[in-house]
Amino acid sequence: MRRIGNAVDTITAFLGAAVAGVAILLPITFTWTGQSTQYRLTSLINSVPRGAAIGVIVAVAVAVLVTTFTRPVTAWATALGGALGMFVNHFAGRHVSSPDMLTTQNYLDSVCAGVLLGALGAAVLRRPGPAIGFALGGAGAFVAGDLGELLHIAGHDPLKILETPPRWLIAAAACFLILSTYRNRLRPMTERSPRLTVELPVTPILAAMVLALVILMVTEWLNRQYQDAPDVTHAVDIGLAVTATALAALAAAMLLPGRDGVGVYLAVSLVPVFTALGYAPRPGWGVLALLAITAAGLFVGIRLPSAFIAITMIAGLAVFAMYAGSSEVNVVDAAGSAGLALTAGYCCGTARPRYAPSGVLAIAALYLPSIITAVEIRPDGATKTSTPGVTALAIAACSAVGVAVLYFFRPRGRPQPDKAAEGETVADI
Repeated sequence: MRRIGNAVDTITAFLGAAVAGVAILLPITFTWTGQSTQYRLTSLINSVPRGAAIGVIVAVAVAVLVTTFTRPVTAWATALGGALGMFVNHFAGRHVSSPDMLTTQNYLDSVCAGVLLGALGAAVLRRPGPAIGFALGGAGAFVAGDLGELLHIAGHDPLKILETPPRWLIAAAACFLILSTYRNRLRPMTERSPRLTVELPVTPILAAMVLALVILMVTEWLNRQYQDAPDVTHAVDIGLAVTATALAALAAAMLLPGRDGVGVYLAVSLVPVFTALGYAPRPGWGVLALLAITAAGLFVGIRLPSAFIAITMIAGLAVFAMYAGSSEVNVVDAAGSAGLALTAGYCCGTARPRYAPSGVLAIAALYLPSIITAVEIRPDGATKTSTPGVTALAIAACSAVGVAVLYFFRPRGRPQPDKAAEGETVADI
């Protein structure tokens, strides 16, 4: 029975993380905008990266709050509340709201997804099986991109997205969350010293705010630079944006306990590479294949973890994007997608955060916007160049330096069993 229950929690973690990731990464829908103005449609598009930043901050804040409670059922019930909130939001969009409410609904979707992702991470990231399911679901939503025909995106036209995530997927996640909440309702309370029940470490929340807000502001600023002067190379602007991204990652990594910041560096490096490779439409079976490759990379990362190997793999993908990112050959797109899936899975297996909110931030950071979006999408319709790949490679190089700095200031110390109980804090878990 214990194995069956653990398997149920693993499936729940996978579905919940996937649903939350899709909700943060993609707009709620475009199909209800038929009678909306161009201004409101533009507002909806702009709300996607802003909603992602909000979702990341909410996820980490909820993870920190839930981690302070000692009853596991609190985390499961909170995650269930987030899933139910998403379902109500999507139901209202179909049957109640007008197209002009889409921007607001997209923000609500991101908030509810953040609650789901943060609470679920706090519930499962200390248990090996469910933690693997959580990482696979979160990374799988990132790797799958537009999810293609699996979400019934007609003709791969982004303006024909029916609903992301679809209500049937939200309902499936909610049903499993009900089962896991019921199963974990009687789990014993975790033993902690009395002072730990009132402590609320804020550094992970500050790390999420610094990372999300800086990346969002830099991305929007660089996008405005390209819109104002589309025919200029903007090499200096890109350099400033890369520097700001690297500094934000450094600040976030140093705010997290121990070496948990490695996950932040890997996520910050993966997102630009994903964007530089481009959005290749793929059939539903292709998404399943990418999930299998991601799982393989995850298990390899668990067995042979190395942050520098992970960054080397990311750098290799950036070089691949420099020379093949503009290719229209299906085999090249498939190779890039497979390499991204393998690398994302390996990064998840390598990160291994000790503190649950740190793991939530590492997964949620995969859904943040990237400065590559401004570099790659040219207002004048110019063809793609190697600039996105070069920019992604520069960010990967900065992350490698950041990991070295983190390892220098946070050496791996030997455990001291005699003093562990006296000096324990929430951030040391």
